[in-house]
Amino acid sequence: MSHGLLGSMGDIGAERFLDALRTLRCSGTLALCDDGGALLLQVAKGQVEASFKLGTYGRLEATGQTFHLYPHEPADEPRLPARSSTSRAPLLRALPRLAPAQRLPIGAIDLPRLLEDLHERAFDGVLSYVDAKETAVALLVEGTLRAAVHERGDQVHTRGEALRALQRAGREGRGGVFELEAIDPLVARPLAALALGRAAPAEAGATFSGLEVDAFGYRFFRNGQAFLRVLAEPVEPIGRYALDPVQAARAPELALPSEPPGWEDRRYALTLRGQDALNPMTDLNMAFRTEHGRDGQRVLEVLGRGRTLADAALDLEFELSELKPWLERLEAAGMIREQRS
Repeated sequence: MSHGLLGSMGDIGAERFLDALRTLRCSGTLALCDDGGALLLQVAKGQVEASFKLGTYGRLEATGQTFHLYPHEPADEPRLPARSSTSRAPLLRALPRLAPAQRLPIGAIDLPRLLEDLHERAFDGVLSYVDAKETAVALLVEGTLRAAVHERGDQVHTRGEALRALQRAGREGRGGVFELEAIDPLVARPLAALALGRAAPAEAGATFSGLEVDAFGYRFFRNGQAFLRVLAEPVEPIGRYALDPVQAARAPELALPSEPPGWEDRRYALTLRGQDALNPMTDLNMAFRTEHGRDGQRVLEVLGRGRTLADAALDLEFELSELKPWLERLEAAGMIREQRS
């Protein structure tokens, strides 16, 4: 299994699980999680070589813990696979899974209300939706949306467009999996730094806490010590990324799109004035090109084909947020009108 074994300890403690690993002489990484944090164990032939505690993880003998066991050959540090090792988005390549996530009921997710609740809880972690065709992920740091990515085929969208896809997936219930997963701030903040392109200061040196991108993948550091490697070939330049708590609090905050649900499925038609604006034989055509330029002409041409706004944005290689001002401008100029079904 590419992601190892994910599950719950139930009524037994992790010590008994480790006894089984010793008996089997298993090598790999065991991530244990409870309500307070996580414990990463580096195991070689059944023996624990190193351990790294995140947050306020409790005790090995406690019941009700969740786990991720990822078998691999003995290594220098704990290793876990990427959430998507072939993604074009750095965030998905660097994102590990420490434990099973909480599944949410697709088709009945009020995303604004859920995000409000997570904000009140100062939640660190990810909201994600995955099906056979697309992946959408939103990263929260201390309850605030800091990064989001949506990938479908060879198309990658970030920020508002990714949140729009996440909102649509939770509302429509198309058969994928919608999950909420808590992640320790020592992982969540560096992921936000990577997504935002925030390079770490060179003087961090031996006290570096953050994310390092090297030729083999992504390494998370705490006070100069690597505690986790995520296995994926990087798609961004080699370097170090970090946000300290103050920087994280000041990082750009993402907001859900203000348009109503289904806005991206609307279609527009050209008015007679809009048709004249595209006709090179008319005076209006020259005036239109002078005022709106080549981009305005392209937008008008694509909308005239009856495409949905989502498809029009793809054709134009625009974000939907970039298309909205054009709609307002062209509608105010009497060039287009919304098609009513």
